[in-house]
Amino acid sequence: LVAAASLRDPEHRVAKRSLRCSRDSALCCRRDHYVDFRAIGWNDWIISPEGYQLNYCVGQCPLHVAGSPGMASSFHSAVLSLVKANNVRTAAHSCCVPTRRRPLSLLYFDRNSNIVKTDIPDMIVDACGCS
Repeated sequence: LVAAASLRDPEHRVAKRSLRCSRDSALCCRRDHYVDFRAIGWNDWIISPEGYQLNYCVGQCPLHVAGSPGMASSFHSAVLSLVKANNVRTAAHSCCVPTRRRPLSLLYFDRNSNIVKTDIPDMIVDACGCS
């Protein structure tokens, strides 16, 4: 048995869809948004950071996008999109939702003025997809 392998030409790469929204994005994407804790009045108890990149998901999820690999938030969403594409009646609509989040580390004063360090799960949206 002999196996042969060939390397792909680097110029023939498939372009990946951008995670972040461009200025004129209409399809589901991640919009960058910074929250300044001073602006929302939390700087009196949060020591660090001074703010963070919250981010959020926005955009349309038409059928041809909602079921595509990498855009569907789950296998369930991909199947539901196929069901809708085949004109099977369903009340469900695809929405642009977070598909990957990460925690935010905070240093803050608790009620007894103790300094506490904690990691709050799912505070930063890293990626979006259609649900």
